[in-house]
Amino acid sequence: MKTYLTLLISLVVITNGFSQQLQVPKNKTFEITNRTIDTLIGKSDESFTYAFRSLGKNAEGNNVFECKIVKALIKNNKKVLLNTDSLRKTNFMSTGVLFPIAMLNKPFILTLNNSGKVISITNLQEQLKSALSKWNLNPEIEQQLLNNADGGFTAEMQGLFYQFPDKALATQTTWENKETGTKFKVVANKDGVLKLNTAETRKDGSTYNSKYSFDSKTGLMLSQISKTNFTSKTADLSSGAETSQKGEIINMKKLSKANTVAKPDSNWINMAVKLSYWSNEMKTGGEYDSLKVKRAIEELNPIFKNDAYYAVSKLNLIQQTRNNHNYKVYWEALMETPNEYLKDQSSHLHNKQGTALDKGSAADAYAVSKYFYNTPSFTSWVQQSFAQNFIGEYDYPGRKEMDRKSAELIQMFASDKNQIYRQKIRALNLWVKAKADSKNTALQLETATAFNKMSDQEMKEGNGGRYALLMYNLLLDVNKKGAADSLLNSAITKLQKYTADSLNKERYESQNMLAHAYYLKFLSLAKTDSAKAIGYLAKAAEYSPKNNKEKAYASFYDRVFLKSKESYRDDYIDQLLNAGNEQEALKLLAVQVNSSPETLADMQKRFETTFPNRSFKTFFTEHIISTWQNAPEFTVKNINGKENSLSDFKNKWLVLDFWGTWCGPCKQELPDVNRFYTELTEGKHGDSNFLSVACYDTEEKVKDFLALNKYTIPVAMSDNKIQKDYKITGYPSKIIISPDGRMLNVQFGKDWKGILKKFHEIYASK
Repeated sequence: MKTYLTLLISLVVITNGFSQQLQVPKNKTFEITNRTIDTLIGKSDESFTYAFRSLGKNAEGNNVFECKIVKALIKNNKKVLLNTDSLRKTNFMSTGVLFPIAMLNKPFILTLNNSGKVISITNLQEQLKSALSKWNLNPEIEQQLLNNADGGFTAEMQGLFYQFPDKALATQTTWENKETGTKFKVVANKDGVLKLNTAETRKDGSTYNSKYSFDSKTGLMLSQISKTNFTSKTADLSSGAETSQKGEIINMKKLSKANTVAKPDSNWINMAVKLSYWSNEMKTGGEYDSLKVKRAIEELNPIFKNDAYYAVSKLNLIQQTRNNHNYKVYWEALMETPNEYLKDQSSHLHNKQGTALDKGSAADAYAVSKYFYNTPSFTSWVQQSFAQNFIGEYDYPGRKEMDRKSAELIQMFASDKNQIYRQKIRALNLWVKAKADSKNTALQLETATAFNKMSDQEMKEGNGGRYALLMYNLLLDVNKKGAADSLLNSAITKLQKYTADSLNKERYESQNMLAHAYYLKFLSLAKTDSAKAIGYLAKAAEYSPKNNKEKAYASFYDRVFLKSKESYRDDYIDQLLNAGNEQEALKLLAVQVNSSPETLADMQKRFETTFPNRSFKTFFTEHIISTWQNAPEFTVKNINGKENSLSDFKNKWLVLDFWGTWCGPCKQELPDVNRFYTELTEGKHGDSNFLSVACYDTEEKVKDFLALNKYTIPVAMSDNKIQKDYKITGYPSKIIISPDGRMLNVQFGKDWKGILKKFHEIYASK
């Protein structure tokens, strides 16, 4: 819940009939709704309704109220996180939903003096602690909620009541506070309602304007609307430039009759919070415990099996359970979950799409697709999973049945009236039909024409480049080289356009296919026009990925279909060496090592075979390491309190490992990482160093995780700067830093230990 500053007015008008004090009759009931819209920070929209019952005056003459939160609505970027009228649709992505849920319809006591100043709030902490005790929250989160229920909530309550000055001033309609520059104006005072406007320009350039109305008898604020306009400045980390963005905070308060009755379902609330990320109920040492999860599911299934939130949370728990390698439980739970429960759950829908086709029917899979066909997740399923059913190279039990269901499903997709299906499926469907009747020359030519005329939308959405290149081979098989060349040229033209488009999110996938397309051009001319062919091979090398960023994940699947290579640079290097162009060959050899350091041994062998009298170590240091960027300086504190800086590792190879306890792949590889560090301390990896950096994590979680798994790796806590300086975009990430302080990012999944060993071996050689 956000805390908003209350405007304290030191000058106020006193006019006939207006009581400058709170005078609320005993047993009077009312509600105040407080809504705040922030157009910049998270684009949030939060509304809380509080119900009040006056308990009269206490012995000190102060006003005492019984108060309850009876309604809450929290939105972020227009997405509803909490609506207490529909509690079962709560989104627990933010801890902001926990406080209003915990305090929903739970009474606490609010005491204000006659000037409207909050004196005390009692019974709030007790009610909150009682609710939290049932949830077993992460201690840090629980303490945060308790802290916010202190000062932050006091400010929230104060904002619902206008705090009048102790001393009345002479009657006047306008005036200015000389200290703050706030200007006041009484715009009306009739029919028992006083209206007051304020305006202020602050030192930071922001402006604040408010309109108030008060009940002349009780002193209660009947309504308020205020607007704060400001300019937010943020620094661009890549360029260092500062950008400005205008924003507005709108706050609205309204008093109304008491008519909201909140009936929270405490059983559902307790279940929902316990299954959320913020609870430790299912965890041991910060990790999901398979026995706890199993017991919870057995207990909760009979009660909540038809609840959407529970069904999805159960799937998440099964997936995240530590040491649970039996996916059968997940698949069974997935198939039992109604499709409509999985709306907006693209990961589970992706998994269910394939499972429904495998365990069910084409119609079952088609029904699943209706819930996410317009998402990137569906596109990836079609191109990376479903399309493989049509390769047909491998036999396996049940293949004939899968072939039949796949053929049925692709026709369902292709016949759907929604054009999004057709865009994503047309290229695949054309190739499937042509492949099934590969000797039909007329069909091959007709299909080639369809690809040549295919729109950019269908080509990009349906991965048309892949299937156009596959069609090229089918045309060659029926001896239609002219049509094949025409299709290949058309594909190259389109792929070049998609590659050059910096706004195209799949530009690197297009680039990798473009490299293969040029390689096909090379092969087609190699025997008849070698000079021209070499030019196309140069293009294939040029468009081969030069770094990890250009090695698009989806390109792996394209290579499975096309039987293409990740890089054609080494093929071109061979041609250059054969032609005696050593200088250009060596340049490309350095690029190839930097792009794919796992090929270093092969590159070294090629170098030493071609240049037996030259030192590969000299080439390695002067033409490869010298091209690496300088590693940014850093100083981070490890979990034992010691500071680590880049300079501490000078003159030695260093591996920086970026990870987090929240990262599944990180945790999966940590046993191997820990073994490496143990071997390193035993002197098995030469004169090298290792430092692990935990990002977006807490020291407590990291310590507990290391202790639970008995890991001994040295871990430093990120300062939230180091990963940005090193441009880390995924986790885990390994950065190898040379003894002279230059760095190379090793692609995830590559043998970083073998790469380090080879680097060290070459660097240490004579």
